Amino acid sequence: MQDYLNGLERLGMRPGLARIKKLLAALKNPEKRLKTIHVVGTNGKSSTARMISAILGSHGLKAGAYLSPHLVSFTERFLIDGREISQPRFEKLIMEVKEKADEVNGRSRSSGPLTQFEVLTAAAFLYFHQQKINVAVIEAGLGGRYDATNVINSRVQVLTNVELEHTDLLGKTVVSIVKEKMAVIPEKGKVVLGALSEEALSEALKVCRRLKVNPLVYDDDFSLLKGRGEKFDVWAKKGHYSDLSLTLLGDYQRTNCTVAIQAAELFTRKVLDEKKLRRALPRISIPARMEIISEKPLVVLDGAHNPASIEQLLTSLKQLAAGKRVIGVVSILKDKDASAMLERLLAFCDILFITENSNARCARAQELSQLPVVKASPVQTFVARENQSALESAFKLASIRDVILVTGSLYLLADIKRRM
Repeated sequence: MQDYLNGLERLGMRPGLARIKKLLAALKNPEKRLKTIHVVGTNGKSSTARMISAILGSHGLKAGAYLSPHLVSFTERFLIDGREISQPRFEKLIMEVKEKADEVNGRSRSSGPLTQFEVLTAAAFLYFHQQKINVAVIEAGLGGRYDATNVINSRVQVLTNVELEHTDLLGKTVVSIVKEKMAVIPEKGKVVLGALSEEALSEALKVCRRLKVNPLVYDDDFSLLKGRGEKFDVWAKKGHYSDLSLTLLGDYQRTNCTVAIQAAELFTRKVLDEKKLRRALPRISIPARMEIISEKPLVVLDGAHNPASIEQLLTSLKQLAAGKRVIGVVSILKDKDASAMLERLLAFCDILFITENSNARCARAQELSQLPVVKASPVQTFVARENQSALESAFKLASIRDVILVTGSLYLLADIKRRM
């Protein structure tokens, strides 16, 4: 099954709902028998989806989460009560979907063959239906309007935030991207809006008015209050939840958690159990989000893949890296704003290794090194096409008091995780 799915990778992601609808119809539309929450946005989708699922699971619901992308195994995308699908069950599931996908591809040549993401999305809906879950939290892959996940009749819709991304597909402005992502919202939907920029929020509210939606807005209808130390409070629409904590690093995870609590509350239509929240939240773990894999030197893996997420990462790292030398290892995909990402990293790191990853869309390290922002920087910069070589070189340069930061693309982290 791994070879089958990897064979679909070369087809990429082609927007449109015709293919996925035909496949789901062949599978007897399992998505129509699920209660779902749809999570869209630029950053924080996976973290927020995991948190919503964990919170609902702690309240007695059998909760699933469909996430993307994965780091090492496709099974990472299919969670029920926080646990990945087993490999044997996954292979059986994909075989079942492949049989129908082959039939659909044979009948519908005009729309092109089904993509990897479409096959996996259909498999997720089928899996959750077979497992008789109470709620499925579905993370959109790309955009919203033509994303393969936009075939569900979701009970709650969450927009985490919006930044410029995939401008060739979603539009050249924040306003156009907001419209594409919010196309998953039905008329009179139940919407949670996360920490949006002023421009994005203005457009989001226009869309809501047109759809006759009364959204719950971060910092207006619900908010995060930081307490002493690692504790924080959340004021949601129905309830106030105090002395909460996360083991996850990064201030932005508290924001994601606040959005997740509000989404869970909106889904259940009642005040959440504060004691259950306090027990559930510290148990949540998210790979490749400020993940520490070594203490001496401190090695941090983070999948920040655009300027906004790099900014969030570096803000959160300031305290950990205070007074320490920071050695960065970065690879960036071609469709990202590499100059803006590198500008932020060069302002934070003392040494930077520019490398590559195994994804076909990866920008060439040599080309990145020739960008004006890199050439103008006084930071010592090295080019190493092989990311294993880049990481090994970073370790050789590092003392036990230094910080090694690996970031820029989840595909870089996936390469490293596979070797680990």
